[in-house]
Amino acid sequence: MSIPSSCKVLVIGGGIVGLTAAAFLAKHGVDTVLVERRASPSKRLRAKFFYPRTIELYRSLGIDQKIATPPGTLSEAAVVHSLTGDEIRRWTLPAVGESAASPCVASSIKQQDLECVVRDTAERLGAHIHFAHALTALDQHADGATATIKAADGTEVLLHADFVIGCDGSKSMVRDLLEIGTTGLGDLVHSMSITIRCDIREALRGRPLSFAWVRQPDIAGFMSWSTDLVSVVLSIEYDPTNPADIARFTPENCYLLAARCLGLPSQQIEVVDIHPWCLSSWYAESFRKDRVFLAGDAIHSTPPLGGFGANTGIHDVHNLALKLVSVIQHSAPESLLDLYEVERAPVVQMVVGQATARLAQRSNIQLPLEALQPVLDEEMISMGYRYPILPHVELIPNPIVVHPRDLHAEPGTRAPHIWLHQAGVRLSSLDLFGDSLVLLVGSNAESWCMAAETSCRLHGLPVQCLVVGRDLQDPKCAFPAAYGVSETGAVLVRADGFVVWKTVRTNVFRHEDLLKVLVAAREVAEPVETIAAAVES
Repeated sequence: MSIPSSCKVLVIGGGIVGLTAAAFLAKHGVDTVLVERRASPSKRLRAKFFYPRTIELYRSLGIDQKIATPPGTLSEAAVVHSLTGDEIRRWTLPAVGESAASPCVASSIKQQDLECVVRDTAERLGAHIHFAHALTALDQHADGATATIKAADGTEVLLHADFVIGCDGSKSMVRDLLEIGTTGLGDLVHSMSITIRCDIREALRGRPLSFAWVRQPDIAGFMSWSTDLVSVVLSIEYDPTNPADIARFTPENCYLLAARCLGLPSQQIEVVDIHPWCLSSWYAESFRKDRVFLAGDAIHSTPPLGGFGANTGIHDVHNLALKLVSVIQHSAPESLLDLYEVERAPVVQMVVGQATARLAQRSNIQLPLEALQPVLDEEMISMGYRYPILPHVELIPNPIVVHPRDLHAEPGTRAPHIWLHQAGVRLSSLDLFGDSLVLLVGSNAESWCMAAETSCRLHGLPVQCLVVGRDLQDPKCAFPAAYGVSETGAVLVRADGFVVWKTVRTNVFRHEDLLKVLVAAREVAEPVETIAAAVES
């Protein structure tokens, strides 16, 4: 299939973040093209742990069961002399089991396998995916951007897009073209990454280890492996300014280093790749320029501890994609897109800081004092972050994260999960969100709900109004406590599952009150007075 000459959204980069963006956009009927310079997905071992909140997002695409892994898979970590040798320390990884806060559990699927599922989903939903096509130039203008795309055979095409999302990694060409800088600690540790093909099932001896640090007198290393236990990545720290240190990593010596770290004969090991990489800690100074946005590793680089990098990038594009859907499909004002950076930047900075704090806690690397912050619970980081309460976008929530068990549908937070029934089918409250605004009200607020629904529809704003007790059954009566409302209360939730507004008790319905909320949320553009007058007439 050839590249079209135009589209609504162009996604640059075909890793997990770009593919996820394409899938969410295509789900909502947005004409989306994705280009990726590589001919096929990277075979290097990358992320392999995806938090429950991330699985919730994929649940909204209907693929959570396709990417599930057995409970307890690769649920521990250790510090070892070698994989078959003495353990210095072992511990259970957090956030690997079931949680009352989510209908989903974490998955240990390999990123490469996840990318295949998400790509198939995006294409099935209508996205146009083109690998072996590289961006070579990007020119912005008033109504979008024109990208020059070069195919593997050297031919070039021009593609006009209303919006562009750069998901092209930490060395992002899109970020460079936009002249957006980065801030943070920068490069911290240089390592040589050795990819090994080796069956390590015997070496693990039944231990559900996900990764391990290696500590030997002359080796400071980190090992991670695929979920099928036949591919290992060994990263060994080195000094790139020391020729003698670099000389350690000849192909022959890498076999010996791998054998020492695994504790296996070199004859059982095949070294398939050797490349340097740098562990770094930074975030972008801006997440967009006009109609071109950045997401994923293009806006943040985190040390791997905590496994936050890919998860955070997936959350980035979920937030952005649904804002683009509102603007493109539902005529929301383009000022809604300004909230992407307003909401995500504080979260990204928090995540980068938390990953770096874990590095400071669990390694011998000397880091500046600003990196030595308290380490927060992973469930808080991945599920309990808060966005600014509209319209006060300049006020960053303090604290930026709260444990999900202490959140009760406060504006700016993820709507809580509770089990409900709809038409006899059991579902999570989170399954109600994803397509439009949702107004959830208590059992005694039915007339208020009907008036609110009429008000929204008069202005072409898609909204689903649901009365708990009429449209939804709450067998455990969990809604009032979980959402912090009375039987006459109401909660307005965005398509991305975040609460826009709530009232513990409703009074007489006033169109202008709800419309003030919608204008503040940038779901509608008209001035409040104009809208109210239109309703009354």
